[in-house]
Amino acid sequence: MKRFYISYCHHRHSAPKPDAPALWLENLSASYDSGHNPALKNVSLTIPRGSSTALVGPNGAGKSTLFKVAANLLKPSSGRVKIFGQALGACHQRVVYLPQRSSIDWQFPLSVLDLVLTGRYVFLGWLRSLDKKDHKKAWEALKELSIENLAQRQISQLSGGQQQRVLIARALVQDADLLLLDEPLNAVDAQTREIVQNVLTHLKTEGKTTLVATHYFNKEEGLYDAAVYLKDGEICTVS
Repeated sequence: MKRFYISYCHHRHSAPKPDAPALWLENLSASYDSGHNPALKNVSLTIPRGSSTALVGPNGAGKSTLFKVAANLLKPSSGRVKIFGQALGACHQRVVYLPQRSSIDWQFPLSVLDLVLTGRYVFLGWLRSLDKKDHKKAWEALKELSIENLAQRQISQLSGGQQQRVLIARALVQDADLLLLDEPLNAVDAQTREIVQNVLTHLKTEGKTTLVATHYFNKEEGLYDAAVYLKDGEICTVS
């Protein structure tokens, strides 16, 4: 079943450790079937804070699996993962995962604004509801993605490019320091591509860390500080 990836703040948040990388993986393996067919195999990787890195590879290379482990949505079968020097889940507010558009149920009865506001749920406790600050953040994100005019539109009525911009707006409102973006530039129109590229550049100027899955690194090369190439669940090249 397709679903939205929504986290609620129900446990204590740990501050990042000084000088720790945004993401650190050591001998990480992960599987969807009890380890019989690992989607990731002994992956070791360090993503520095404030960097913009492309995660490059074909379908089935393990890009989405790596993101799901880093977002604490899939338990690794072996190895270690640290986010800003802390264990998985300890810095959950500082990490946001943007899934591929195909993983979302776009027939779900939500408006664009309501979907973007779900990005603020990570800050909600049992006694707090969305307030003016949350709505202000949502409207700012909608404007940055040039979709404020779509705020009340049902998400079922969006084009592919509009869907992608809505998902990115939802990611932005979390104010995360590490953004895991799964193919945000795949199969979008020229206007959306330009807007998303501008957002990625802006995130870098703000000191945010982005890890972006892509099939088309040669078309996006100027956006990134480095590239990590995955094939069959293993890192084959880092440049």
